[in-house]
Amino acid sequence: MSSRWVVGAALGILAFTCGSILAAGLPADFAKPPGDLESGSGAGRNDTTVYFPAMRFPLEAGPAYANSQVYRPGGMHGGGGDQCASGNYSYPWRDIYCETRSWAMPMCPGAKGHQGQDIRPATCKKDLHWAVAVSDGVIANVGTYSVTLQAPNGVLYRYLHLNMSDLAVDELDHVRKGDRIGKVSNWFGDERTTIHLHFDIKGPVRVGDRTIVAYLPPYTSLIEAYKKLMSP
Repeated sequence: MSSRWVVGAALGILAFTCGSILAAGLPADFAKPPGDLESGSGAGRNDTTVYFPAMRFPLEAGPAYANSQVYRPGGMHGGGGDQCASGNYSYPWRDIYCETRSWAMPMCPGAKGHQGQDIRPATCKKDLHWAVAVSDGVIANVGTYSVTLQAPNGVLYRYLHLNMSDLAVDELDHVRKGDRIGKVSNWFGDERTTIHLHFDIKGPVRVGDRTIVAYLPPYTSLIEAYKKLMSP
C-alpha cells in the first residue's frame, strides 16, 4: 500500500495486515491475492490492508463466491455462457476492486475502476439469499436499486441489486449487525443484471495533507469476515 494513503483514524477506522485465520472447510487458497483481477479486466490494487476487521460478512449465510459478474460466463465481457455456470460458483475468489469501469477511483492504478466487490450467493437463484447489515447503523438511503447503511463513524456500506420490492428495512431504520436488509437479486433500475450482490464501502482517506472521501478496497475485509462466517 502506498504511504500517501492513510485511512481516516479520526473516525475510528482500523487497519492491519491480513491475519492467518482460516475457517474449517475452506481451502487455504480459497481467495486469490488482492489486486489479482481476471485476465483482461484491468489493473488491480495490490493492498493487503484489512480496513474493517470488525465488519460482518454482508450475506447471512455461506457459501458465497466473490468474483467478476462482467468478466465471467453470462457477463458482458465473459465470452458468452450462462451466469449459472459452475465456474461462477466455485473457489477461488477474485478481487474486482479497480476492474475496468468509467467511474473516478483515486485509489486505483488508473484512477478509474470498479467501486467495490461483486459477490454471488450460494446458488444461482434470485430473491432467496439474504443480505445483512455488516455493522450497527442507520439505513441512510434506499434508492432505485441500492440500499446504503451508515455506520456510527460515518462510513457508508452500499448494497446493490437487491429485490427492492421486498426489503426488510426502510430509510432511517436503525439496524444491528447481522439484521436482514434484503434478498440478493438482479435489480438494476429499469434493466436487469446477473444475480449478485455488489458491495462497496465509502469512507475518508488522507491523500498527502488533505482528506477525501473515496471508495475503499473491500476485498481483504470481506475475506476476514467470510472466514469468521464459515468458522464452526
